[in-house]
Amino acid sequence: MSDSDGFDRTQRKRYDDTARRRSSLLDGGARRRSSALEAKGFPTIADPNTDGVDDKYELQRAAVPRVFGFPISIPFIISNEFCERFSYYGMRTILTIYFTKKLLMADETATLWFHEFMGLCYATPLLGAIIADVFIGKFRTIFIMSLVYVLGNAVMALSAIGKWSIFQASSSLDTETGYYNYMPEVWGPLLALHLIALGTGGIKPCVSSFGGDQFKASEGIQLRRFFSMFYFSINAGSVLATALTPELRGMKCMGEETCYPLAFGVPAIFMVLATIAFLIASKWYVKIPPLGNPIIDVAKVTWTTFFGKDSPQKLYGEKKVGETKQIYRILAVFIPFPFFWALFDQQSSRWVIQADRMNGNVGSFEIKPDQMQVINPAFVMCLIPFFEIVVYPLMKKIGLPTSPAFRMVMGMFVAALAFIVCAFVELAMEQRVNAWNSAHVNDQRDLSSMDKENQLHVLAMIPQIFLITCAEILCSITVLEFAYAYTPPSMKSVCQSMMLLTSSFGNLVVVIFTEVTKRDLHQYIMWAGIQIFASCLMFYICRKVQAPLEEYKRTNLEGQEGEEVEMTQENRKSSKAYED
Repeated sequence: MSDSDGFDRTQRKRYDDTARRRSSLLDGGARRRSSALEAKGFPTIADPNTDGVDDKYELQRAAVPRVFGFPISIPFIISNEFCERFSYYGMRTILTIYFTKKLLMADETATLWFHEFMGLCYATPLLGAIIADVFIGKFRTIFIMSLVYVLGNAVMALSAIGKWSIFQASSSLDTETGYYNYMPEVWGPLLALHLIALGTGGIKPCVSSFGGDQFKASEGIQLRRFFSMFYFSINAGSVLATALTPELRGMKCMGEETCYPLAFGVPAIFMVLATIAFLIASKWYVKIPPLGNPIIDVAKVTWTTFFGKDSPQKLYGEKKVGETKQIYRILAVFIPFPFFWALFDQQSSRWVIQADRMNGNVGSFEIKPDQMQVINPAFVMCLIPFFEIVVYPLMKKIGLPTSPAFRMVMGMFVAALAFIVCAFVELAMEQRVNAWNSAHVNDQRDLSSMDKENQLHVLAMIPQIFLITCAEILCSITVLEFAYAYTPPSMKSVCQSMMLLTSSFGNLVVVIFTEVTKRDLHQYIMWAGIQIFASCLMFYICRKVQAPLEEYKRTNLEGQEGEEVEMTQENRKSSKAYED
């Protein structure tokens, strides 16, 4: 007996089973390689909504032309991601210096605005996921949010042209150098940042899963290679932008000693290129319509549990209620993570301010303070294989646990250690200022006015960057692995969205605590103490929820995992350190 589209029920069941396995492969293989980058704010792998999708989409995938074994649209999606990440990181890298040097914001004010922007960037993906999955689909969401993104970048670049009266707050001429100093109005960049946050957050949960939607159920190997290339393009875009845009802002243009219009303009051009690359392949895309978002289901079950007249089991069934309870157990493990992200994201704010007061000269070359941010992704790419090949096997050999809970707790302690090292660097800088003031009574200085040639070298920050990178690997990779192991398959996108929200809350924590003390040394010590508290909280929560998590996994998930063994065997072999 055949359905209306020409497929009999046996064929339909086979396609559905294969689609489910393809989704599991996506979660099991690509997620582990990409999780460190996801935690840095790169787009997440959302679950491709393939369960229950009509077989006509599988036929559409088969009809798309192939280039080197991949759907012809894939090079355009990868190009789009490279250009978008270049645009985002190029703009973000110089943002703190722009606030403090060009807009003359106080360090605390610059930190507040930077982390408010970052918080929005991690909160809006939840909105983007709901818009895509419930209302207009991934393709339209990516396109519309890209236009918002382009508009934000354009406003950012144009508002940096201080000589235009509409954006100019003040101007002055430096008679010694002959260069003008145009100070732009603050409203321009702040408007731009809110548009960019909406744009990047809106497309963040959609692009990678939209790329996954283009592959046939039988193209598991190509899918894995796609995600490898996808995340390579992310890293390439971020590293190149982080190294390049500080150089662009240091050029002279438009009568000024700096060239922020160019530094923001190049990322704006790359976002235009990203949008064009995405649209060019429109006729080849497989565009799956909205199929609903499990976040809505979780909200319904939760509301009924606390406020409904009927029991949630009666309305939604035991399975859905059990999945929701499991989600909340996993979310409990997420509770300490806002504190971790509060420390981690200060690499682009307080640590840039610290680097700006240090000596960056290396021979005839000068390391700009915002260029220090390129060290973290470089460390990440080197340390991920080192941890898997050396660190985790060594821990097992000497009898230390390598369970996800232990790694997350240790990662948070290492993050605290990074800020303790940062505090010692700050103390050494203060001591140099004090020594100068003791020797020059008539020429008193502070950290901001001290000659950089007499300060610590900026490379003294490498130990703290190394430690925060180790903490990132121990925490961010592990928590996504942890969530993958215990999350019901239909709820994985809920966990992804909630994990992004922890970063948003982390930036909110920075906004709240920044005004506690004006002295940077005290702030670094404060953040280290907060992180030690978060580490202890993580230890307590993991002990409380581990047993019910394991019980749910044993009774509900182990059978499903058995079906995935053959498809994920290659990825499991490459990740032996995760076995316990």
